[in-house]
Amino acid sequence: MSTKDQAAFKKLSEEEQQLREDAKTAGRSSGMTVASRLVLFFVFPLCVGSTGLLASHLQYKFGKDPVPMNFDRDFVYPFLITVVLVVVVSIQTGNFSSYNAKPLVSWPKIVKKQKITRKTVIVDDDGNVIEDEDILKNLKPAKDKKDD
Repeated sequence: MSTKDQAAFKKLSEEEQQLREDAKTAGRSSGMTVASRLVLFFVFPLCVGSTGLLASHLQYKFGKDPVPMNFDRDFVYPFLITVVLVVVVSIQTGNFSSYNAKPLVSWPKIVKKQKITRKTVIVDDDGNVIEDEDILKNLKPAKDKKDD
C-alpha cells in the first residue's frame, strides 16, 4: 500500500469515527431548554385558546345567528385540550428526546396455547368411522379363534 492510500484510508476511518460519535450523541438528547418548555407548555396552548376566543368573537360580530361569547367554551376548553395533548406527547416521547413515540400503556402479549388431543380412530372398509370402542376388543379374539 502506498503512502497516498494509507493517508486516504486514515482520513476515511477518522470520518467514519466522527459519524459514529455524531450518531450516538444524536440519539441522546440533552432535553429541552427552559424557553422551549415555556413556549410549548404555555404559549402554544395560549395561542390556541386565543384563536378559539377570536373565532367566537367573529361569529358573534359577523355571524347570521349571533351566539354570545362564553369564556369557558371559547378559551378554557381549547387551552386545556392543547395542554393535555402536549403533556401526552411529552410523556410518549420522553420529554421530546426521541422521534419515536412510545405507547402510554404497554399491553401484554397474548400467547395462545394449543391443546393437543390424540385418539385412535377406527375406520371400516367403506371409510366410515366406527365409534364403538369395544368392537376392536371383540375382533381380536375372533381373529385368534380363526387362527386356531
